[in-house]
Amino acid sequence: MKPFLGIILFISCCFGFARQSHAQPKITPKMLKRYAAALKTGGTARRCAIPRNAKLATALSKKARQQRPATLEAQQGRLFQAVFPKDERFKFSGVVFYTYYNGKKEIYGAMVSHAVSSASLFPGVPRHFEATFFVSKNQTKKIPAEIVVFSPVNILDLVLVKFPDEAETFLNPYPLGKLNNEKKVFSLGYNDKGFLPVYNRRVIQDLPYSIRTSMPIAERSLRQGLCGSAVLNSQNQLVGIHTGSALTENPKNTQPPCSFATPAHFLNLLVESYHNGGKATVPFYIDNERFINLNMNEYIVSYALLNAVGKPLKAKTVQLHLSRTDLKKQLQAFPHAKFLLITTHPLSWDENNLALPLTSFFDETPKTTYLYNLRTGKQYKLPSFIHPPRPSQPNWF
Repeated sequence: MKPFLGIILFISCCFGFARQSHAQPKITPKMLKRYAAALKTGGTARRCAIPRNAKLATALSKKARQQRPATLEAQQGRLFQAVFPKDERFKFSGVVFYTYYNGKKEIYGAMVSHAVSSASLFPGVPRHFEATFFVSKNQTKKIPAEIVVFSPVNILDLVLVKFPDEAETFLNPYPLGKLNNEKKVFSLGYNDKGFLPVYNRRVIQDLPYSIRTSMPIAERSLRQGLCGSAVLNSQNQLVGIHTGSALTENPKNTQPPCSFATPAHFLNLLVESYHNGGKATVPFYIDNERFINLNMNEYIVSYALLNAVGKPLKAKTVQLHLSRTDLKKQLQAFPHAKFLLITTHPLSWDENNLALPLTSFFDETPKTTYLYNLRTGKQYKLPSFIHPPRPSQPNWF
């Protein structure tokens, strides 16, 4: 009996060892700190800090590489700057990435739309511009670039940039990745003074249309130019494009608690639009709920809430761009609304290859009207343009 129990115990130990050997090595902050310090020291201290367990040693080495400070030289061909032509004080960051379309690897750049279309007071970055790449601290490389697709500011706030084929030997694009429930990310880009890595951006919310993180830089002036920065995960994959940051509503605390980034997977929609003559369906979210679907080149100029029989409850024209917060408040104020009427305007360029300024709702340019059923989620494209109804008007149906 005893020999039999001994065999069972031996087999159990073997299986337990096998399970443990396949488990992911656990790395504590203390272990990582000791290992990183030993790497700087070198010699015997370095050898003693390397665990005998091969998996643990590999995992430690990988983690230590990920936490090394990003240097400007290491970002050669990955990050660039775009400068406003009328005022060089206004600069924006940009990032180079690659993706696959129909099985073929393609390289693009990404920036923010408000660098292009926020220019109601002065022209923004033009359709054709020179992207400034920093080869070293004192050396730059200018590469011609073209904005081939741009989405509305309050939909995705992204533009797609194309570089000449001959420039691709210099470009060193990031792969697209996912957040994968990571609690911290970091960003790399430029402010007005130069290269600025931002570490320890704690993930606050991972929404379908926005990654919200903390912003360790308290002074707002130091953050100017960071829009368009690459937001990266621990695997150095591009997970988002930094689009802005906000101060807390508490007047006694000026520490910026929140920054925003558009998830990088939306860049694939811009690539789809580029290959399909500007056509790609873009979802519009309010919090986690998906509302209307728009085309990539449309922005909203008015909306109206209607009841079940088509009587207008609330109508509003949109001056610059639709505020998700404002629309959410109106939906809460009129819970009995059944339909959402949306009118959109197409984005376009003028004869000087500058983004056309946002025009008045009542201008002559063509528009598109959609009717969205808030109860069923169905959306209808109406056959002709419709002016926004007023609550004093009679029923529509």
